[in-house]
Amino acid sequence: MRKLLGFCVLAVLVLGPVLAGAQSSMMNGSRTGSHGFDWMIGSWTCKNSIPSALGGPAVQMLTASRSSTTGAIVFRYSGTSYDQYGFYSYVGKTNTWWSSWAYPGGSIGNESTKQTGNKIHWTGVIFDASTGKHLHIRDTYTVYGPTKFNDLGEDDSTGAMKPGYNGTCVKS
Repeated sequence: MRKLLGFCVLAVLVLGPVLAGAQSSMMNGSRTGSHGFDWMIGSWTCKNSIPSALGGPAVQMLTASRSSTTGAIVFRYSGTSYDQYGFYSYVGKTNTWWSSWAYPGGSIGNESTKQTGNKIHWTGVIFDASTGKHLHIRDTYTVYGPTKFNDLGEDDSTGAMKPGYNGTCVKS
């Protein structure tokens, strides 16, 4: 009995910090691998300080859920006269996250990152159907915790990288 009690105490001492760290990392968005963006699953209200045709209106709703067929995270931003649909997909062989999305008007985008955590840098390209131009884009996600994040989106539509979207989202 004393050996069993000693083993249990040892297990608590060894596994306690590991389990606490895992819970903490899930809460601050720093899980890696195919669960690196699980923190995003749910419903959010986003306030965009730079409203535009591609960036969307000043207030948007974001919903995200896990696909039951592919494991990707499916997301939708919606607002007044605005819809954007997309996926966050993980490729384990390259440890890369891909974000692909489309708008009903024909514009499409694709970005990638190898990062998870509190500061995530995405880079890619968007095709703006209204102008027929391809633009380089980058997004920086700042995750403040399990219920708040900011997405600063930039593009080179003016010849230099400039902000075109700045949304702060709060989980409902």
